[in-house]
Amino acid sequence: MTVTPAPLTPDAILALAPDSGSAANARKLATPGKWRNLNAPAGSVWGECQGSGKDPYLTGVDLSGPVGKCSCPSRKFPCKHALALLLLRATHPDDFGAAPPPESLQTWLDGRAARAEGERQKAEGEKTPAGGKAGPDPAAQAKRRAAREKKVTGGLDSLQTFLHDLVRDGLAQAPARPYTDWDTQAARLVDAQAPGAARLVRQIPEHLGDPAALLAHLARLHLLTEAWPRRDSLSEPEHADLRAAVGFPLDSAGVLEGGGVIAAWNVMGQGLTVEDTISTRRTWLVSGDDTALLLDFSAGGRPFPPALPPGHTVRAEVCFAPGAVPQRALLRGEALATPPAPRPPSVTLDALLDRHGAALAANPWLERTAHLTGPLHVIPGDPWHAQDSTGRLPITGSDRSLYTLLALGGGQPLPVYAEWDGAALTPLSVLHGGALLPLRQEGSE
Repeated sequence: MTVTPAPLTPDAILALAPDSGSAANARKLATPGKWRNLNAPAGSVWGECQGSGKDPYLTGVDLSGPVGKCSCPSRKFPCKHALALLLLRATHPDDFGAAPPPESLQTWLDGRAARAEGERQKAEGEKTPAGGKAGPDPAAQAKRRAAREKKVTGGLDSLQTFLHDLVRDGLAQAPARPYTDWDTQAARLVDAQAPGAARLVRQIPEHLGDPAALLAHLARLHLLTEAWPRRDSLSEPEHADLRAAVGFPLDSAGVLEGGGVIAAWNVMGQGLTVEDTISTRRTWLVSGDDTALLLDFSAGGRPFPPALPPGHTVRAEVCFAPGAVPQRALLRGEALATPPAPRPPSVTLDALLDRHGAALAANPWLERTAHLTGPLHVIPGDPWHAQDSTGRLPITGSDRSLYTLLALGGGQPLPVYAEWDGAALTPLSVLHGGALLPLRQEGSE
């Protein structure tokens, strides 16, 4: 049976854009006059968009992803034509016929369907031949690991001395230190192959105006320097959390080999942060009591890989990375559109704080958790606040996302899916009219 995916809303479509420029260009192209042969056979849409050249660009989208294919020369995925085609389908459905796609697109769609069937068979227990290739040399791996751990030990010892000097001089003197103090210490940690610790050091200047926040941040760093020498006494999940905080890369192959949870996952929302030249996109999935965090990275302005559409449901195998709080995860195989699954129950702000506190008790370096909370009243101010019957918390985000919440609520409270980082809520999507609507983040259009 072919699953017909739920229609994508314009905001959910634009959330798939690899960058703000692609989103803006897609909106310009999303007019019927720029297209011909618009069609939407079962499970896909296709059309031809007239560009600057003689021949129009043939564009198709497999709605099970959604994943696009286009004859344009763009290296961005999805390209502006695929995004515009989806926008047209959402805003002008009556302009679409039902003609089958040209042979080139049909071949591509058939190939995707075949691969999806293969993934389903694997998920049901079919084994893939090993292929006879030799694995990595365990002795060489152990040697490299020991060498890196030795460098990390030296870097964290130096960091601990730096923190002791900082406290001895008095935290009131910290704002007077030149920025080179923080930058130099961070650079030493990068040289010691501890980029996670270096990142925390670079964040120190952000807290210099708030003594309580500064002390809490330095405490996390100090805990890192105390935990590392005692790593052999930690449980396996705790050891994994420590290594992740220090900056050891995730063993993606090992995580995927361990298998995961095959289920219908609600794509609850996406967050975006930019640090120096690295952008990080966070996609939150929920299935029953399980919450999974997918991370995608973009360096030097390069586009992100195609995103899962917020507000929709996908069937996928989600493999969790080891840790005391299972959260970071990877997708094994492809995520396919599936009929909507029940959403998680909403929790109060008080319950949100309890859940976040329990997670921090298990993993003190956890940066954020995400929850469907409310219904919430959004109160403008400096800062804005979110309030329910159990309390109120600061709420932050782009002006567009905050005013969208205010407008949709119209004075009435709404359930909101939001990240909590210990200081403020960041809304990612809002439940309105029975649909989960994504909210636009800073850095997106």
